[in-house]
Amino acid sequence: MGFIDKMKAAQSQAAQGMQGGMAGMGMGADQVAYAQKAQKIYQVGIEAPGVIHAIRPSGQTDVGGGQMVDFDVSIKPASGEPYQTTIQQSMLPAQLETISEGAAITVKYDPEAPVMALIYGW
Repeated sequence: MGFIDKMKAAQSQAAQGMQGGMAGMGMGADQVAYAQKAQKIYQVGIEAPGVIHAIRPSGQTDVGGGQMVDFDVSIKPASGEPYQTTIQQSMLPAQLETISEGAAITVKYDPEAPVMALIYGW
């Protein structure tokens, strides 16, 4: 499952949760917040280049079998100065095998809160 598929699944889970209740989906508060963040960034996020400086598994797993990973990244928006942030993102084991420190990436960040971002390509 690719990242975009995972994003669509998260959006679907978020929509189902709004209709049928989060507990019925097996989602905890952290997972609900992540799904809402992912949905917002998918809809209104601004794409920018970035670089990964560190990768740390957080030890948490998500409903879809992925694990939450912390990525220390620098992001260079089209306008404004580059900045650093930590992106916490759900990744499948196969995805983690293809990403490394120092890698150039593409992110989308929330224009209202630029430190809120997700990795969209590497």
